[in-house]
Amino acid sequence: MEALGAALSCPVCMELFTPPVLLLSCSHNFCKQCLELILVGQNCTHANGQFCCPVCRKVIYLRGRGTNGLQRNILAENILEKFKEELETLHTKEQNQLAQTCEKHGESVNLMCLSDEEPICGICKLFGDHKSHPVAKISDAYAERKVNFAKDIQLVLQKSESAAQAVRAAFPEAAPNNSDFCFCCTPCHPELQGKQEMNDMEKLIRELSTSATDTLAMIDAIGDSLLSGIKYRIATLKKQLQSEHCSKLEKLQLVARELEAPRELYQQMKMLLQHHANAVQFLHEHKRLKGEMERLVEGSVSLPVPTKDTISIRRYFQELIRGIDITAFALPETDQVPASMAGLQEAWQAGCAMQGRLSQQVLEDILCKAVSGSGPKPNQEAKLPRNPSHAYSVQGSEIGSRESTV
Repeated sequence: MEALGAALSCPVCMELFTPPVLLLSCSHNFCKQCLELILVGQNCTHANGQFCCPVCRKVIYLRGRGTNGLQRNILAENILEKFKEELETLHTKEQNQLAQTCEKHGESVNLMCLSDEEPICGICKLFGDHKSHPVAKISDAYAERKVNFAKDIQLVLQKSESAAQAVRAAFPEAAPNNSDFCFCCTPCHPELQGKQEMNDMEKLIRELSTSATDTLAMIDAIGDSLLSGIKYRIATLKKQLQSEHCSKLEKLQLVARELEAPRELYQQMKMLLQHHANAVQFLHEHKRLKGEMERLVEGSVSLPVPTKDTISIRRYFQELIRGIDITAFALPETDQVPASMAGLQEAWQAGCAMQGRLSQQVLEDILCKAVSGSGPKPNQEAKLPRNPSHAYSVQGSEIGSRESTV
């Protein structure tokens, strides 16, 4: 094979010929693209030019047609094609043989470890990691698992048919045409049936994606019109929250420092008393700690008592939805309003990470006050306004008047 590969190699690029292969009058073969590079290198650019063979240096005349006038070696191209096919076959065999060789010991894999479900060689069983594991001949294990695998395929097919029947029952309009199947219990062409069902499911998925896209566009349009009116309120509430948080935090930190000072002083005095190195070091530190103790005793008559001071989520929530009917937000197709207390509680829990700190009674009280008197009657549908910004302009008239005073 190596000799044949050398004979089918171009003397210019030293690789296998790239068709078309041209045969010169001196019986030497070249790739056409390599021969054209030779012509350029020898300044032979005219159709009637001449050049020297790169192998034997014989002068070759183009005779008015350039490289197109040179003879094409069809036989060499056919042999080259067969040679490449044979190389591919040999490569496949080598890969197959390599796959059946133990990577660790380089021996042929002829056993099957039943504990690890892994093909192994004899050395793996005698001296390797599988020494104490039960094994079987790889041919026996292959035959057994192949039969079991065929049974598993049937189980998967039955599962697929059950899923298809469920789809047809749920979506009768997507049921496949009965002309494609036999009227027996088992379809004669499960592949065709599965393909038809996949097409139906893809159609349903496309319809779902289309409806989702339309709904998203509606949410963007309505949501932008609503958000534009309350952005200022949100920013104001955030500033108020930040200011209130900083003020209360400073007070608590001050109390914490005053409460921490005696404990830290006690620890320093205790450490000095138990672990001083010598009398000089003790007297130096004693003077400093004695002064701090006197300032602490004289400076504070009584230690401050920390009080629980949290931020009222109720107040900020009520201020945020002030003048807004939160039950007016409905989906465009179903026009359903989350009027039940359970639905509002779920919405709150999904959007507020700190909700766990609120009692159930406080949460119900806030939500009840938020929707009191604004929810639709049981038999009355909640409809979207024709103008997306109209709902907010009417409901938010109170917002503008109150915010202007702020």
